[in-house]
Amino acid sequence: MRLPTPSYRVLFFLSMTLTVVTLLSSIVYVKRVNAAAVKANEELNELNPCAISAHHYRDKEFTYTIDNYGFLYQGTTGNLIDDSVLMYGTWEKDLLFFVEDYIQATGGKDTTFLDVGANTGIYSLFMATRVKQVHAIEPFPPILKRLHDNIRINKFTNVTVHEVGYGEREESLPFFTPDEVNQGDGSFRGNNGGKLVGNLKIVSGDDHLRSIPMPPLSVIKMDIEGFEEAALKGLRQTLEKHRPMLVLEVRAAKQGGTIGSLDQLKSLFPANYEFFMFVPRQRSRLNGHYELTEFAPRAEHFFETDLYQNLIVVPVEQVPKMPRRNLPK
Repeated sequence: MRLPTPSYRVLFFLSMTLTVVTLLSSIVYVKRVNAAAVKANEELNELNPCAISAHHYRDKEFTYTIDNYGFLYQGTTGNLIDDSVLMYGTWEKDLLFFVEDYIQATGGKDTTFLDVGANTGIYSLFMATRVKQVHAIEPFPPILKRLHDNIRINKFTNVTVHEVGYGEREESLPFFTPDEVNQGDGSFRGNNGGKLVGNLKIVSGDDHLRSIPMPPLSVIKMDIEGFEEAALKGLRQTLEKHRPMLVLEVRAAKQGGTIGSLDQLKSLFPANYEFFMFVPRQRSRLNGHYELTEFAPRAEHFFETDLYQNLIVVPVEQVPKMPRRNLPK
């Protein structure tokens, strides 16, 4: 006996029902996955000084002085960097530990460290006991006071503050205030939403450093909120002469910077420099563990997104000596 053939209407109804059920199940699944991701991220952020500042949980802010990693640091709670120093010992611990390891690996104890965008002095203070000379470049007067205070309480005699910014040439440019809870994002680019405070002086790094007697320059740290292209152009002769390693924060053009591709970035350096980045791990800023990977495979994605990235830019002759990782065994 032949079974009756189901009508097309019944088949269509069953098909649509199955599709709707599948779609609803997918939506529920995606919501659960996203909720779990948000929860996990929030739990990690409680330990991440880059994502959260503890001032949200205090009734009153206070000034403190803390002794860590060979220097005293005077800070005030309520901003991201100072909260990080108080809670975790310092700021950008993975970057600092890498620079220390690089200096040791390349025999740079008797060299110069250049801190472009010194802010309140975390890098300058850390490096003062690890190299022969430190030159701190910082143009913003309110931050300069804190930088001078931190150098003074440490009685460092090998740290010199230069109250200028670095650019392509000597001129006076508008400067915009940093965010209230992140005093490290003052900007000549006006990309931070801050208020205009007037014009500040910038100079060519080549012209400025030419007049300063100093040992060989081994490391430059540059964090200047999207103004790095102009500063690197003004340092070209210095890069060619000393061939230092750079810890360089690059802001993509969409994030308020001016560099839009890896080719453009490479053009700002002499020949035979290689580009690395840190493997992203959320707790690296807390525990100081780091691992480097090549930047080129990720460069296109970076420049297409609204991000900034800390890069390690190394002359090829130093790459074999460069530490690649500092991970727990």
